[in-house]
Amino acid sequence: MNPKIAPRSLLPKTEPSTPSSSSVSVDAKSANNSNANANANANSNGEPAPKRRCISSACMPCRKRKSKCDGIHPSCHACSSVYHSACFYDIDSDHRRKGALKRDIAQLKDDLGPRNAILEAIRKGSEADVDDIVQLIRSNPDDTWDSIAEGVKKISISALQKTAPSSYLEGELQDFAIKTSTKLGNIRQYGHTSNLYLLENEDETANLGRMYYGNWTNVTNNHEFIRHLLDVYLSWGHPMYTLFSEEIFLHGMQDRKLKYCTPLLVNAILAIACHFSDRREARANPNDPSSIGDHFFAEAVRLLHEDGRPSLTTVQALGIMSLHQAMNNQDSSGWSYLCQTMGMVMELGLHKDQPVPTNANDKFTDSEVAARRITFWGCYYLQTAWAVCVGRLSLVPWTAIRMDKPVILDHLERKPWRPYGTAAMSSGNTRLEQPGLRYTLLLHLSHLCEIVDDIVQMFYAPRDRITSRRLQLHHEKLQAWYKALPYNLAIKENSPTLPHVITLHVYYHTCVIQLFRPFIRVSFVNSTKNPRQICGEAAIRISEAMALYKATYGFSKMCFIFTHCCMTAAIIHLVRVTGANLAPHVMDVTSKYVADAIRALYDMLQSFPIVERYLKAIRALVLKWFAFKDIPPAIMEAMMETDIGSPSSTHSNVPPVMAQAYQTMPDRKSSAPDLFSEPYAQQPEHPNPNMMSAQTFNQQIYWTPFPNQADGLPLALPVDNNPISQLMDITSMLDSGIDGDWPQLNRDGFTMSGEDEVAFWDVSWDNPVLH
Repeated sequence: MNPKIAPRSLLPKTEPSTPSSSSVSVDAKSANNSNANANANANSNGEPAPKRRCISSACMPCRKRKSKCDGIHPSCHACSSVYHSACFYDIDSDHRRKGALKRDIAQLKDDLGPRNAILEAIRKGSEADVDDIVQLIRSNPDDTWDSIAEGVKKISISALQKTAPSSYLEGELQDFAIKTSTKLGNIRQYGHTSNLYLLENEDETANLGRMYYGNWTNVTNNHEFIRHLLDVYLSWGHPMYTLFSEEIFLHGMQDRKLKYCTPLLVNAILAIACHFSDRREARANPNDPSSIGDHFFAEAVRLLHEDGRPSLTTVQALGIMSLHQAMNNQDSSGWSYLCQTMGMVMELGLHKDQPVPTNANDKFTDSEVAARRITFWGCYYLQTAWAVCVGRLSLVPWTAIRMDKPVILDHLERKPWRPYGTAAMSSGNTRLEQPGLRYTLLLHLSHLCEIVDDIVQMFYAPRDRITSRRLQLHHEKLQAWYKALPYNLAIKENSPTLPHVITLHVYYHTCVIQLFRPFIRVSFVNSTKNPRQICGEAAIRISEAMALYKATYGFSKMCFIFTHCCMTAAIIHLVRVTGANLAPHVMDVTSKYVADAIRALYDMLQSFPIVERYLKAIRALVLKWFAFKDIPPAIMEAMMETDIGSPSSTHSNVPPVMAQAYQTMPDRKSSAPDLFSEPYAQQPEHPNPNMMSAQTFNQQIYWTPFPNQADGLPLALPVDNNPISQLMDITSMLDSGIDGDWPQLNRDGFTMSGEDEVAFWDVSWDNPVLH
């Protein structure tokens, strides 16, 4: 048998000899010799050597030396006999042990309490409190969570004490304290007029309780006609521009109280209602179609001059008056009224939740809060629609809004909508009657307006460069909003769809076009669809919705925003139809869309005089982008039907020199010129005095609230020497400069689309042909 082999002795780690360690090495060698002798003696006696017991934790010196430790307390053998060093144990440092893990978990739980308190204070605190908390955390980086939580608690207590002032000086300062709000909703600001409220209390109190015993309008005494105008306005104009609560307004009108119904508001409503009426009384001059509602509007202006103090009804009236002026081709005046509207909105504090009243008498009732909320969001949509149509900044950005969204009440949403003023209503046909969904529409419009406001800010007040990724992010937000629409706001296939619901879908697709329109000449580096394709698809959806609207209601009654959307779709279809290598069936379908848009605009002309400007624009673009003989038959037929197809057309107002211009007009180029070509290089040195200037022409055919500017048409204008008219030019949008910084353009995610057949960029607005 093989003799038993003695176990190998454990030797300490070899370390370099130093003067300080020489004695340790000698001792270690003697210890090893003694251990070897002991093992030999044990083996000679025939008994096995004792095994070293297992230990769970070594002492800290052995861990550091990475040597074996027998775990003897208070000092292990290696430290006491071999290394002659201090021996100590730290059980808490071993996080593998259950005890240490439990202590760590308990510590984390203890830390969660202060952290949750800090998070809750940030969540519920005001902006000022949040700033204080962030400053506290940053200024004390070494503080524990408990000390930070204690500091946050003091900040919260201090804020509560500020909102509940002591009565020590209340009596002495009551008459001189600045009231934050009044019963009419006026917000007081610091300034030289801060204390003028002391002189206005009596007038305000008298106005709130005053009854009105006169006629609501001095224009007519025909109560049946007034009732007719109110019905058609509430059916066709009010649902998309919900500037006031219909129920509260009618209640105030019936009770003859001036709180929610005033002669100013009534005359403004009747002025815009005339655009939805077929009666001759709706015109100030029965023989002048452009005088629709002017008699009621003149009365509203007179009342506004008599008493233009800020109030809820004045805000509502000003918003309606801005729409009337836009409908009647008076854009500068309409924009002015809109600016007054939004300025008064801010003055009344409609963009914020209920202000803190100074006393119980100034507290708003539930109906007052609802009326303010509806008015604000209606005005907010109105200003966003103006910004989209005329290419301007929103007057009140959504970041300044602290007002809750409109509340949906089922009994109001189920209130039936009826097509007043139509033959179906006159014949008693109830097929088109359905729940109105007015405030559901306003709620989702308010969400859409927040997205559109970001787009407008990106174009006209950009903080950073416009990149393809930013455009795609905005597009994704629009798509997410559209997908989230409830079922009752979807277009129905087997039953009638509300006219304002169809208009909502049309407005959404118009916003998509407005997002990508300035970039229609480029493509995205990382995208399967380019802006031109996206705009084309949106224009097709608009044309399909228009066909549905015409089949259901006709074009004699519709919301005003529909005219702009129709014009936008027609321009995009013209861009597509002028492209080269277009399939014949696509050419036919697109030409039909253009023809349908021309006929639709012609039908709208009797209600909205501004549409004549749109027809002139379409005619000018068709004659520019096509040779007269090459106009597609469908488009030519529609132009002839609407009397805009020849040089002698009634609606074209062509100067006498235009007959010669048509004969000498060159054919359309087979491909568009360079994106940044100079369209004015070959203008005559002495222009013909019989020809209108480009700015005069553009101001007449393009919707813009500013005279002598030509960027209102939903279409990117060519480069001009006037920087004001470059607002929607692609060089400004992409910040690439007049020479075209294409490497930077590519870094921003854009590339040339290669579709150089777009005649869209070949528009010379100084060309006499367009005049």
